[in-house]
Amino acid sequence: MNWAELNPDLLCQIAKKVSDISDFIRLRAVCKQWRSAVHPSNLPPQLPYFIQCIRNNNSSYEFQFHPLYSDKAYHLTVQIFTELEQFTDLYGSFTGFVLLFCWKPPITGLLLNPLTGFQALLPIENDDMFPIYFGPSCSPEPSLDENGIDLVCLVANFEPPNGTAVLKWILWRYTDNKWRKITEMHYGHDESVVSYSSGRVYVFSYETRFLRVIDATNGITVSLLPEASSGPFDHIVEACGDLIGVRPFVEQEGLDEPESDYRYELYQLKDSGTNPCWEKVNDIGDRMLFHDNQRYWLCLRASDFEGCKGNCIYSKNCVMNNSVKCYSVTTEGTTQLHHFHDYKKSTWFLPSLC
Repeated sequence: MNWAELNPDLLCQIAKKVSDISDFIRLRAVCKQWRSAVHPSNLPPQLPYFIQCIRNNNSSYEFQFHPLYSDKAYHLTVQIFTELEQFTDLYGSFTGFVLLFCWKPPITGLLLNPLTGFQALLPIENDDMFPIYFGPSCSPEPSLDENGIDLVCLVANFEPPNGTAVLKWILWRYTDNKWRKITEMHYGHDESVVSYSSGRVYVFSYETRFLRVIDATNGITVSLLPEASSGPFDHIVEACGDLIGVRPFVEQEGLDEPESDYRYELYQLKDSGTNPCWEKVNDIGDRMLFHDNQRYWLCLRASDFEGCKGNCIYSKNCVMNNSVKCYSVTTEGTTQLHHFHDYKKSTWFLPSLC
């Protein structure tokens, strides 16, 4: 049999059954016909990896990928084609990219896809800059999406003479090998940027007690959502079609107990079109939420993966020991995944070949 003559439609169906990204890469590597028939964007649902990054030398970094339910470890060496001092922070994402940050002057940052080798220096204008999203360009209207990479940052400029902070968020877009500023919006000291998701910025006003939903591409407020009865949220998560407000908090067993665990309060938006409200939930069904203690969240269906259970939140618990734990939404119990214990400069990472 000539494998190169296999029907392209059949190849696509086979690719959808491949659950491991390494097997997906091997499938596309069989021959040119298979590679062209199976596009990288057709990567089947993946569980995120927990990754660690180690600097080998001035131009080389080693990434270690640790699967969620396995003691395996994959190693990948990436060459850096720009001068980058020893990074002090590693930011992961669920969009296929990582950020390597060096906060020591001069401040530098590198956006990197370790699987494809893509890399670009960040457009840093200010030392007080915090990324809340980096990944494929997106818009509230999918038809307006561009083939680029977006970077959304919170920025604080301290003005003389008394050092008053001017707060803003900025959307940068990387296309044609350069960054261009799409949107720059100021927000007040009585406001808090809660989250960014799917082209929208969520800003809570402590004065009006409303959550503004803003189109990040033009700065226009598209809707106002009420505050939950229990107060504002720390995070807004898009969870398989639903909008969920999250309020994490730390629970410690005792003053002499070195271990602290995260607990979560979850509220789902009930939107009838005229009177939206937030309803507390103790069950998220088949869904798994992943949280890295920054502003990055991912929602997956447990039924898409063999051996996984839903109704859980997987969190990088860096309160005390930088471990990864699984929190049950229903029982509020926490289980530590011991094989990830004490990993430094590590974070979640969802692979992408685009």
